[in-house]
Amino acid sequence: MTWLVVRRVLIVFVILATGGASLFNLMQVNTSGWNFSPLRRNFSAPKIYSKVISVTSIGTWRASNRRINLTWVTNPNYTSVTIVNPKPMYQIGDILFIEVVAKDGNRRRKLYGGDYLQAVLRDNAQTASTKGRVQDHGNGLYTVSFILSFTGNVMPQVQLIHSSEAVQLLKELREIPNKRRWSCRFKDEGEDVTTTCTILPSRTLSSSSQCDFSVLNTGRTWFCQKPNTTTCDNIKMCKSARDIVDELVTSEERQLFERPFWNTDLVTDINGTISVREADENRTVMHSFPFCKPGIPHKHPEGFWLHGKWHSLSCQVRQFSPQNVTECLTNHTVHVRGDSTCRQWVERLVKWKVVQRGAGNSLIGPYTATNHSRGIMVTFNFHTLPIQTGSWFPFRNLSESGISVEVRSMAGGPNVVLVLSLCAHFVAEPKHVYSSRMIEVKLAIQELHRKYPKTKVIVKTCNTRSHRSYRSVVQQSDWLAQQIDHEMRSILGDLNVAILDVWDMTVSQWYPHNIHPNQHVQDNELNILMSYICPEMLTNIEQ
Repeated sequence: MTWLVVRRVLIVFVILATGGASLFNLMQVNTSGWNFSPLRRNFSAPKIYSKVISVTSIGTWRASNRRINLTWVTNPNYTSVTIVNPKPMYQIGDILFIEVVAKDGNRRRKLYGGDYLQAVLRDNAQTASTKGRVQDHGNGLYTVSFILSFTGNVMPQVQLIHSSEAVQLLKELREIPNKRRWSCRFKDEGEDVTTTCTILPSRTLSSSSQCDFSVLNTGRTWFCQKPNTTTCDNIKMCKSARDIVDELVTSEERQLFERPFWNTDLVTDINGTISVREADENRTVMHSFPFCKPGIPHKHPEGFWLHGKWHSLSCQVRQFSPQNVTECLTNHTVHVRGDSTCRQWVERLVKWKVVQRGAGNSLIGPYTATNHSRGIMVTFNFHTLPIQTGSWFPFRNLSESGISVEVRSMAGGPNVVLVLSLCAHFVAEPKHVYSSRMIEVKLAIQELHRKYPKTKVIVKTCNTRSHRSYRSVVQQSDWLAQQIDHEMRSILGDLNVAILDVWDMTVSQWYPHNIHPNQHVQDNELNILMSYICPEMLTNIEQ
């Protein structure tokens, strides 16, 4: 009996057994085997999704009682890393291929893929590095390819960030609503009242017991437990509260997000370093790149570090001094909207004295920074909820705030630039929360371009971050951040917008990963931003 016939018989059986219930609500099939699980986006307690059985071609790593057999999980101690095309000497422009064979705790070859690997090629003597492209063959084999972009003695580093089993668990946990909680204060005649709030409605409270601050037919949603002594209209401030991750993940499952199964270097059989020399005259990676503009294809890798500077392989990224930045932004208005990873760009411009910051909330805005003599205006405002911070911030009416609302009311033009960064605070939420918000943003950008077609729109990607505990990994993993990036590209990719990619440069950076990268990394990010704003400008560093 063919697979197609078996599948059809099974579908008919499931429909008959469930009275025609949606098959998607009952079954998910992936390439590693059968994965029977309920639809994740609507459950309210961990026990609803506890009966998950994942059967691979070599055995069961997770049983119906949620017990995990860690000996079936990808183990970095036995996973091998080997050069596929060894040479005594490579040239710039060559591609170095490395094969990774994933093995479990019993030293058995994995027969399915899904492991999340990160690979970086480094030359310590030159502070040079580049990110490798990882191809998952779906059978436990992975091919890592590095474009050799600089001379020297290099060494590849391949890390197992997550096993395939951890990735499957991350996918499930991602779709659980309201993992994060906020505390919001309501003004009262006596002491202020504080209640618990979430992005999506609580399933443990009746609708009449919740304040619904959402805007109809948008992705801007917010729900709070109604205070007993005052009205919903009296909401004032909010801040992050304790999440419920500990209630969702068993002690065994936590081990998937701890060493050795998380963020561990794979052992290589490479003896010594790999030598790279200058290429023949007709072979070089540094060919003539186009100016930085919308529509530049996404490259793998996006570039490389050399002597502490980021060199793009996508477009002509120039080196800008503070004086060059001032010249570039003269008679320009730049609206920066999003999170703190783009706010730090504004803060850098203030420190360079390109602009002087005016009054306003220094953390979430809104505020304006200006240079009147040069005709420069830079504005900053944080996106609306969710905002992940332990400090109190003012609650803003969702019908009047948000990126899409602001973009629709903006006046654009050839000297107006809109910079967006929408990533870090959405990573922990179900995919549909981010998607609906980005669709709103897309429609707003389209409306802006209909009125002001020459307005430049630049969208920053996610960057890597540090993780202090398994709870942080579960909610803010780099794997989750990359899924956000993929979703952003799929939604905005057909617009006349420039995607400012900082993912590769932060994966391969020379500093500890941080949601707010080292100042030197920020300066190189600003070089890319200015190269999109003033692509043809010849800087004094290049002269």
